[in-house]
Amino acid sequence: MSKFNSPVILLLALLLAACQSVPEPVIEAQQPEVATIDAIESPPPAQPEPELKAEAEPIDYNQQTYEEAIAALKSGDTEDALELLTRVSREAPDKPRLFTNLGLAYFSLQQAELAEQAFQQAVTRDPNDAVAYNHLGILQRHNGRFQEALIQYQRAIEIDDSYAPAYLNLGILFDLYLQDLEKALQQYQKYQVLSSEDNPQVGGWIVDIERRLKKADAQSQG
Repeated sequence: MSKFNSPVILLLALLLAACQSVPEPVIEAQQPEVATIDAIESPPPAQPEPELKAEAEPIDYNQQTYEEAIAALKSGDTEDALELLTRVSREAPDKPRLFTNLGLAYFSLQQAELAEQAFQQAVTRDPNDAVAYNHLGILQRHNGRFQEALIQYQRAIEIDDSYAPAYLNLGILFDLYLQDLEKALQQYQKYQVLSSEDNPQVGGWIVDIERRLKKADAQSQG
């Protein structure tokens, strides 16, 4: 029951009672001694009650700040986004994807150590956060931690097998760092399939790898 129903019901009950309870008649003494009814007062007509309006929901300050931060992050105002996200992380640390977005802000500002800490916080809170795992992989690859990066990319793909950036980064890892051209080719091709538009740069990498694999195969047979 709405919080406004009880007062409304009480008010209607009082008005209804007032309409049904007519005041005692006023009796005036007359000569000779005969009692006559002079007048019967009627209750004043009930005035229409103003329509009760539901109170506006209180503004969740943390949610409002969080939404402003996300808008700033999307528009490229990364420093403003970081300031707002940091504030929310202190006041309401359980906002969904808060630490992922905080990590993205640090990542954009090239603050790698803080970004990694934020992404670690994100996957601790939500082990199914593919975006956080993907970016952890990027940071670990930059630091030469290739096997750790491999695990992060694979975890992101296990969580969301349609998440194209993880395939692209896994392809780069196989291509440039782990020297596994066949696996790199598979990841690049998967990325192109999942992307809404073919990436010309990735398309060039695919052509180059296919050429190199063909050449290596010819040499092995020659």
